Amino acid sequence: MERPLQTVLRQPASNLLLPQPWLTETLLIPFYASVASFALLCLHFLARLTFWKQREPNDDNKVSNGHSQAQPSGIFDKFEKHMARFGGSRIFCYMFTRMIGCLSLFGLTSYTLLSAHDQAADPPADIPPPAWTKAAISITYLYCTLLCLISVSGLRWNRVTRNHAVCVLLVTFAVYAYRDIWPLATSTEHPIDASDELLWIKVTILVIVAIIIPLVIPRQYVPVDPENPMPEPNPELTASWLSLISYTFLDSIIFAGAKVSHLTPEELPPLSDSDWSKDLKNRTFPLLDAFQGAKKHHLFFRLMHPNVFGKEYIILAVALVIQALSRFLAPTAINRILYYLENDKPDTNIQPWFWIIFLFVGPILNSLSTQWYTFVGSRVLVRATALLTQLVFEHSLRIRMKAEVDKDEKGKGKDVDVDATESEKTKKGGEYLTGKINNLITSDLEQIGEGREFLDVALTVPLGLILCILWLYKVLGWSAFVGLVTMLALFPIPGYIAKKVKSVQENKMKKSDARVQEITEAISVIRMVKLFGWEGEVARRIEEKREEELKWILYSKALQLCNNALNFFITHVTMLTTYFAYTVLMHEQLNGMYSFIVCNDIRLTSVQLLRFSPACTMIIQGKVSLDRLNDFLKETELLDEFTATEFAIVRPIAETISSADVIGFKDATFSWHIEAASESLTPSSRPFKLRVDGELTFEKGGITLIVGPTGCGKTSMLMALLGEMHFIPSTVDSWFNLPREGGIAYAPQESWVQNATIRENIVFGSPFDEERYQKVLQQCALEQDLLLFDAGDKTEIGERGLTLSGGQKARVTLARAVYSSADIILLDDILAALDVHTSKWIIKECLRGDLIRGRTVILVTHNVALASPVADFIVSLGLDGSMTTSSTISGVPRSDGMLELDVEDEKEALSKTEEEIVQAKETNSAGKLIMAEEVAEGRVSRKSVKLFLSALGGKHPIIFFTLWILGILLSDWVEMLKIWFLGYWGSQYETRPASEINVAFYLGVFAALTLFMLIVYCSSYLYYVLAAMHASRSIHNRLINSVLGTTLRWLDETPASRIVTRCTQDIQAVDGPLAAAYVELVEVGLTVIGRMGIVIIFIPIFIFPALGIAFMAVYTSNFYLKAQMAVKREMSNAKAPLLAHLGAAIAGLTSVRAYGAQEAFKTESLKRIDQYSRVARVTYNLNRWISVRIDVLGATFSTSLAIYLVYASSTSAANSGFTLNIAVEFTMWLLLLVRFSNDFEGYLDIEHEPESTEAGKPPASWPTSGDLRVEKLSARYSKAGPKVLHDISFEIKSGERIGVVGRTGSGKSSLTLALLRCIIIEGTIFYDGLPTSSINLDALRSHITIIPQIPELLSGTLRNNLDPFDQHTDATLNDALEDVGLFSLQSEGTSDEGRITLNTKIASAGGNLSVGQRQIIALARAIVRQSKVLILDEATSAIDYKTDAVIQNALRNRLGQGVTVLTIAHRLQTIMDADKILVLDSGRIAEFDSPKELLKKEGGKLKSLVDESGDRENLYQMAEGTSTSSSSPDDF
Repeated sequence: MERPLQTVLRQPASNLLLPQPWLTETLLIPFYASVASFALLCLHFLARLTFWKQREPNDDNKVSNGHSQAQPSGIFDKFEKHMARFGGSRIFCYMFTRMIGCLSLFGLTSYTLLSAHDQAADPPADIPPPAWTKAAISITYLYCTLLCLISVSGLRWNRVTRNHAVCVLLVTFAVYAYRDIWPLATSTEHPIDASDELLWIKVTILVIVAIIIPLVIPRQYVPVDPENPMPEPNPELTASWLSLISYTFLDSIIFAGAKVSHLTPEELPPLSDSDWSKDLKNRTFPLLDAFQGAKKHHLFFRLMHPNVFGKEYIILAVALVIQALSRFLAPTAINRILYYLENDKPDTNIQPWFWIIFLFVGPILNSLSTQWYTFVGSRVLVRATALLTQLVFEHSLRIRMKAEVDKDEKGKGKDVDVDATESEKTKKGGEYLTGKINNLITSDLEQIGEGREFLDVALTVPLGLILCILWLYKVLGWSAFVGLVTMLALFPIPGYIAKKVKSVQENKMKKSDARVQEITEAISVIRMVKLFGWEGEVARRIEEKREEELKWILYSKALQLCNNALNFFITHVTMLTTYFAYTVLMHEQLNGMYSFIVCNDIRLTSVQLLRFSPACTMIIQGKVSLDRLNDFLKETELLDEFTATEFAIVRPIAETISSADVIGFKDATFSWHIEAASESLTPSSRPFKLRVDGELTFEKGGITLIVGPTGCGKTSMLMALLGEMHFIPSTVDSWFNLPREGGIAYAPQESWVQNATIRENIVFGSPFDEERYQKVLQQCALEQDLLLFDAGDKTEIGERGLTLSGGQKARVTLARAVYSSADIILLDDILAALDVHTSKWIIKECLRGDLIRGRTVILVTHNVALASPVADFIVSLGLDGSMTTSSTISGVPRSDGMLELDVEDEKEALSKTEEEIVQAKETNSAGKLIMAEEVAEGRVSRKSVKLFLSALGGKHPIIFFTLWILGILLSDWVEMLKIWFLGYWGSQYETRPASEINVAFYLGVFAALTLFMLIVYCSSYLYYVLAAMHASRSIHNRLINSVLGTTLRWLDETPASRIVTRCTQDIQAVDGPLAAAYVELVEVGLTVIGRMGIVIIFIPIFIFPALGIAFMAVYTSNFYLKAQMAVKREMSNAKAPLLAHLGAAIAGLTSVRAYGAQEAFKTESLKRIDQYSRVARVTYNLNRWISVRIDVLGATFSTSLAIYLVYASSTSAANSGFTLNIAVEFTMWLLLLVRFSNDFEGYLDIEHEPESTEAGKPPASWPTSGDLRVEKLSARYSKAGPKVLHDISFEIKSGERIGVVGRTGSGKSSLTLALLRCIIIEGTIFYDGLPTSSINLDALRSHITIIPQIPELLSGTLRNNLDPFDQHTDATLNDALEDVGLFSLQSEGTSDEGRITLNTKIASAGGNLSVGQRQIIALARAIVRQSKVLILDEATSAIDYKTDAVIQNALRNRLGQGVTVLTIAHRLQTIMDADKILVLDSGRIAEFDSPKELLKKEGGKLKSLVDESGDRENLYQMAEGTSTSSSSPDDF
C-alpha cells in the first residue's frame, strides 16, 4: 500500500543524518515527539531555575498562606486539600484516570513487545527492526505515564507536564488513525497493525486518554487578579473544552428559564473576572486614553493593539480560515456521492459511507468554527462596549460645559449674521452635545459593534472567492476564469455604492443626533411643555426631525436593495457566462453532477458576495460611528487644564502671586468658548466675557458676597474660579487661583441632586459622621422636612429631585456643601428658593454656625440685606461682566431703608414656627419613588407583535401582506425551479446526444428565470421597505404622543433616561433590526416550508424524518426562546442605568468637578457597566447554544437523507442531487428561523391624560374674562395617595391680582397644578363660567400661563421661545421684552457682545442664560401669550430687587384688561400690593382677604409673616397703598 507520507518523506532522505527508513516508519513518530517534548521540558526547567531565587519564596508563601488557618489533621483531609489544588475532585479524578490509561497502554505495549520478541524474524536491512519500533511506542507511553504522574503529584509542574502529555498522546493517536483507521474507509487497503490482537483495545484506550479526557475534563479556575478572585467562578471559566464548543455550560440557564416565568439578573451567572470593567480599564486605558499616555492615533489602531483586542482578532482570523475551508467539505461530499450514484454505484477506492460522514462533519465543523468566531467576537463586543462607554464617560468629565447653541439654525429676523467659521467649529464641538453623548453610547456603539466584522471582508470573502474559483477550475477548466473575469469586471459597481452608503450613513447619523437631542430636550422640559399645553408643537418639532431622519434611512434601505440586487445579478451573470463558456466555447457536456457542482460552487460564491455587501455596509456604518467617537475624543472643547494651548493657565506660577493659598484674580478675562477670543465675531454672536481688571482676592476664613444685577456674571465668577471658563490673560502677569488642597464645596443655583436617598445626597461619598450629619440637618433647616417623609432621610429623591420642593432641593444642596470637609465653599444664590423665615434660619444657624466657622465662603446672592450681617467682604459686578466695586462690608454705602437683622426678633419669629405638613410626592415606607422597569415575562407579547404588524400593514393590511408574501413565495419558488432546471438540463445528456441539445434554449430559460426572480425580489423588497418606513413613522409618533400625553405622576416615577432609551435605542431597533428580523422571519419561514416540501415531494418517505427534525427543533427552541427573551429584555433595561448615571453626571458636572468626585463617579460607572456586561454576555452566548444544536439537527437530516439515497433509494442522480442541495440549504434556513426574535418594549400602555375630543372644545371666544371659581376642591397626586388639598373654595374676579403665601409644603404649588388639571382633583373649578373638567386639556392649558421657579426654555432663538407658533410680530415680542425690564436692564451698561436680542441663540433648557435671565424671558413669554389667567410660582426669585420692581410694575400696568394674576412668592414685597392674599396652611385655606384687612387680624398668618420680616414698616405701607416703591432698599 502506497503511503502519501512515505512518498513525501522519500524525496529529501539523502540529505538527512538518519537513514531513510527511520524517518518513514510512522510508529517512530510518537517517540520523536517524546524526545522533542523532553528537550522542551529541560529548557523550561533551566529557565525556571534561572529565576528560582526571585520567584520561589513568593510562590511558597502564597501556597502556605492560603491554608495556614486550617491545617488538615487526617489523611483524608490532606488528600482533599491536595485535590482542591487542582480545582476539585472531579478534575483530579480525570487526571488520575489519564495516568491509569497511559500506564495501561504502557503495560499492553510491553506485553506485545515481549510476546512478539521470540517470534520475530530478522527484518530486512532497509527497515527498522519491529522490536525497536514497538519498544519506542512503549517508551512513549512510559514517558506519558511519568508526565501524568508528575501532573497529579504536585501543583508546580501541573500544567506544563499535562499539556506535554496530551500533545504526545495526540500525535500517537494521529499515527494510529493513519495506519489503522483510515484504511477501513478504503476498499483496497487494510490496517497495518491488524496482526496485533490487542490493537483495538489500545486504540480505544488511546482515544479515551488523548481525545475524550482532554475534551471533557473541567478547566481549573485561574483568577485574573490572585488578590481578588471570584467568590463563585462563572461556569464558562471552569467548563471543559467540549462544554465550551457545545455551550452546554449554559444548560442550567436554559432549563432555569424554562421552569420560571422570568429570569432576573441575579439568577444569571456572575460576570467573569476577565470581563470586569475595572481590570479591563487598568489594562487598556494606557493604550486608549490620550490623557493616560495613549498615542494619538486613530481610535481603531488603538483598539487593535495586541494588549487590547489584537490577540482576539488573531483567534478570529484562524476561526474564519477554518470556516472558509470547512464550507467546501459538504459540496465535496455531495460531488462524490453524486458521482457514485450517476455511475450506477461502482466500486470506488473510498467507501461512500466516508463521504456521508464527510457530509455530516463538514457542516458541524463549519458550525463550530462559525460559533466560536461569534463567541469570541461577542466577547470582544461586550468588552469594547464597556471600554468605550467608560472612555466616553471619563472624557465627558473633562468637557467644558459651555452652552451648546445651534449655530446653523437661522433666525427669523433679518439681522442674523453668523460667521461661517464659527458655525463649522460649533459643528465639530457638537452642537447637540447631550444628545450626541447619548447617541455615542447607544446607537454609535451598536454600529461600531456591528462593524467589528471587518475581518469577514478582509479575509473570509477573498479567501472564499479564491477557493470557489479554484474548485470550479478543477471541475470546469478554464471556463471558471471566464466567470471570474465577469465578476471582477462588474465589481466596481458595488464599490461605488459602498461609497454612497458611507455618505448616506454620515448624514443619517447627523439627523439621528438632531432627533435624539430634540427628544432629550423635550423630556428635560416636559413639565413646562405640559403646563403650557405645547404637546402638539413639541411633537411637531420632533416629527420634523424624524422625517428628515427617515428620508436618509430610506436612502440607506434603497442602497441596500441596490447592493442585494447587484450581488444577485453579478452571481448569476457569472454563472451564465461560466455555463456559456463551458458548453458553447469548450463544447463540454454539462451533466447532472457538474451542474449541481457548479450550482453549489456558485451558491458559495454568492454567499461570499452577499456577505460582502452587508458586511461592507456595516463596516462603513461602524467606521462612521468610530470616526464620530474619535472626533468626540479629539475635537470636543475641554477645560483649560486638559488642553495644551498657550492660555491653559489654571494654576499660576509661584512668582506671579504672593502666596499659593490666595483666592482671586488679577487682570483676568474669561469666556465660555475658546472662540470668544476671536475678534471676527459680530456683536450679536460674540459670547459673554467676564473681566476682572486689577487684582481681586477673597479673604480666607471669611464670607464674601458677590452681588449685581441679573445677568451680570455673578455665577460666571464662581465658574471662573472653578476653572470651568476659558482663561484669557489680559497681561503677562495675569493669573487666577483657587487652592484645592483643602477641598472645594459648591452649591449651584439650580440645585443638583442625584437619584439617591437624601442622606446619600448630603454625605456625597464622604465618611459618615452621625454627630456632624445631625448638625448639618439642623443648621440647614432640614429636620422638619425629614419628618414629612415616612422613610426620613432614606427617602429617594428621584430623578431631578422630584420628591422635593425647590426650597428643599436648595437646602439639600447646601447641606452637601456644609457637610463636606472642604476649606472653601462656593454658594450660588442658595437663598433665592427660600422664604424669609427659612433664609434667616440659614443665615443665623448655618452661615454663623460652628460648621462654617473658619472656612472660606463665597456667596452669590440678591438678598444683600439678609446676608450682609454675616459677610466680611463684598464684590459688585456690572452688566457687562466687569467688576465695579469690591470692599469690606463696612465700606459699602447703605441705603436709608437698609434691613437690620435683630437676633431677638428672629428668636421670637422662630418660636412661632408651626408644624409643616407636606405631601409633595407620595413615597412608600422604604422611600422608593422611581418605579422599577416593567419586564414582560415569557414570549413577545401579542400586543407588541400586533403593534408592529398593524403599523406595517397600514390602512390596507390584507392587500399589503397578500402582495408581499406572494412576492416572497414567487422568488423562492423560482429559485428552487432554477436548481431543478439545472439538473433537468444535465439529465438531457444521459438520454440524448449532445448535438441534439439546444444549449441556447437552456441558457435562455435559465437567464429568463433569473431575471424574473430578480424583478420579483426587488419589487417585494421595495414594497416592504416602504411599509417598514410607514411602520417606523407610525410607532415613533405613537410613542412620542404617548409620552407627551402621560400624567405628571408617571413622569415623576419614570427616569428620563429610561424614556430617552425607549425613544432612541428601541426606535432604532424598529428602523433597522426589528424590520429586518421580521422580513427574515417570513422569508425564512416560507423557505423552510418550501425546502421541506421539496424533499417530501421527491422522497415521500422522508416526511417522518423531516417532521421529527422539525419537532426537535421546535422543542429545543422552546427552551431557548424563553430564556433568551427574558435575558434580552434585561439587557435592554441594563442600558438605562448607564444612561441615567451619565445624564446625572453631565447635569451636575460642575458640582462633580468642584467636589473632586470624578473618581467616585467613574467607579459607579464601572459598576453599572459590569451589570450590563453580565446580562450581555449571557444574551450573546445563548445564541451560540441554539445555533450549534440546530446545526447538528440539520446535519443529521441531510446525512440521513444521503444514507437513504445511497443505500436504499433508486432515485435518479439528478433528483438526488437536487434534494441533497435543498437539504443542505434547509439546515441554514432552519437555524435562521429558530433564531428569530422580535421584541419591542414601549411606553404605549402607560397612564395617559384624557385625550382631546370634539365635545371638549370650548367656544371660540372663550375665555373672555379671567374669572376663577373653585368649589370644594381636593387634590391628590395618585389615586391611592393622600390628599394634598382639602375642600378648598374661593372666588377670584377677573383682573384681580392674588398673592398666594404659606410655609414650605402648605400646598401652594399643588394648587397651581390642580388649576391646570395636572393632578387628580375632586370638586369643580370654573374658568370664565365653564367647568375645567369639561374642557380639553390643551385648550385649558393654552389659556392659562404658569411661570415656574426654574423656567425652562427650548433650544433655538429667543424669538422661537417667545412665539413658538409664529403668531406675533417682532414689535409685539420686543414690547414684551421691554415690559419685563430686559431692555432697561441692558441699557445700563451692557456691551454689544452681551446684549440679548430676538435673534440670540438659546441653548437647550436655556443653558447659556442665567436663571434670572430665564425668568425674565419666561415672564415676557407669558405676556405674549395674553392668557386671561397668569400664575407666577416664585417667578422672580432669582432676579434682583430693582428688576423685580420693574416686572411688578409691568404686571400691574402692561397686562391686558381682565387678566387675573396669581403670584406665589417668598418675597413679601412681591405680593403685598395685591388685591387679595390667599394664605394656605397644610392644604387648607387659612386666610383669604385684602392685605390691609389681613394685617389687622391679630394672630393671623400673614400678619405673623410680615411681623417677622425686617422690612415690616415698608410692607405695611405697601398694604395701605402708600409705599412709593416695592423695591427693596438693599439694592445697590
